[in-house]
Amino acid sequence: MSLKIERVLSKLGEQSELERSRSLHTPSGDEMLAITNDTGKFFEIFLIAMKAKRILEIGTSVGYSTLWFANALVHNNAAQPKNGKPIISVEMNPSKICRASKNFAEAGVENLIEVLEGNAKRVLLEILEDLKGEAEAQKTDSLFDFIFLDADKENLKEYFDMALPMLRIGGVVATDNMLYPEEYRDIMSEYANYIRSNNAVKTITLEVGNGEEITTKLF
Repeated sequence: MSLKIERVLSKLGEQSELERSRSLHTPSGDEMLAITNDTGKFFEIFLIAMKAKRILEIGTSVGYSTLWFANALVHNNAAQPKNGKPIISVEMNPSKICRASKNFAEAGVENLIEVLEGNAKRVLLEILEDLKGEAEAQKTDSLFDFIFLDADKENLKEYFDMALPMLRIGGVVATDNMLYPEEYRDIMSEYANYIRSNNAVKTITLEVGNGEEITTKLF
C-alpha cells in the first residue's frame, strides 16, 4: 500500500472508530458514516483479484472507502479512461466533498478520482446518457467493473436499476449496511429481496463489517 494512502486511511479509520463508539461528538450531517476497516481491506483484495480498472461509487462522504478503491487501482495500474477518471464518486454534501478532496490530495490520488456533486439520481442519469452517447459503449472500456452503493437507503432500488446498465457483464455491485445499523434492517431486507428477483444477477449477503451485498451481473 502507498504510504501516503496508508497514512490518510489510518487517520480516517481512527476518526470513524471514535464516531462509532460515540467517543467523538460530530454535528449531525458531518458524520463519516464510513465502512469498517475490515470492509475496506476486503474490497481492496476483491478489486485487485478482479483486476478492476473503473469504479463508480454512490456516496463519497469524506472519501474513506474511495481511498481503499484507489489503492487497489494503483496496484492494478489502472489506465486513465478516455473520458473522466478511473473512479467516479457521487456526493451531494458540499462540505463532505471539500473534506474528501483534501483527503485525496493528501493521499496523492486526486488524479484517479472525480467527485460529481449533486442528487444521485440526476447524476446517474447523466452518466448513463454519456455512456449511451458513446459509440459501441458495450464493447469498450466505458462500462464499470465495480459499483458501490452507500447512499440513502430509501432510493437503493432505483440506484441499483440505474447502475446495472453501466456495469460490465461479470462486474459487481456492492451495497453497504445490509446488516447494520439495525434500524435499516427492514428496508435492506426489502432491497435484498428485490435484487434477488432479478434473473440478470447473482447475489449474496456477506457478514463483513456492516454487511455487504455482493451482486454480479450475468448478462
